[in-house]
Amino acid sequence: MKTVINTVIVGILLTIATTIFIVFSGVFNVSALWDDPSLLRALLVETREASVKKHAQEITAPELSAPGRIENGFRSYREMCATCHTPPGKSNSPIAQGLNPPPPDLSVVNEHAMNDSEIFWVIKNGIRMTGMPAWGPTHDDNEIWDIVAFVKALPNIGADAYRELDKKTLSGHEHSSSIELNSGSVHMQRNDHGGHTDK
Repeated sequence: MKTVINTVIVGILLTIATTIFIVFSGVFNVSALWDDPSLLRALLVETREASVKKHAQEITAPELSAPGRIENGFRSYREMCATCHTPPGKSNSPIAQGLNPPPPDLSVVNEHAMNDSEIFWVIKNGIRMTGMPAWGPTHDDNEIWDIVAFVKALPNIGADAYRELDKKTLSGHEHSSSIELNSGSVHMQRNDHGGHTDK
């Protein structure tokens, strides 16, 4: 019994000594250019996903297909998110290229994608040590749900449709087009006299 106790004590002391050495020696590389070992990366990803799932489980998502949600979400996405989360048909920005871990590509379908409530929680609270900021202090819940609606629609919005939305926003006529979800696809509906284009 005494041997077991001594072994445990030695193990604890070694753990403390190793931790102190890593913290104060500078041997741990904090560079964003350093790739995490696969085991460490897997542990960080699992920790992140479990935390998001737990903290978002009590959140109830509203109706995301309500008129105007996706359009409003696009405007916020364009202003706040597109620099890191590259839109369809765009090239990665210098900021996106320099982030570690790299920001997820929200324009592609991911079988492991978060549900609506989890996306809301991440946008509102951010994720520390990833470059993902918390937008809760500057945006109300309704604005954040608009972004969730757009993020959910984004995999079905092609480069042409995104470019059309971008062009309308830049010209100050973003309300001359709307987005409709129909059976999992996204349709760009022109409200002027130019007809409509499906994407």
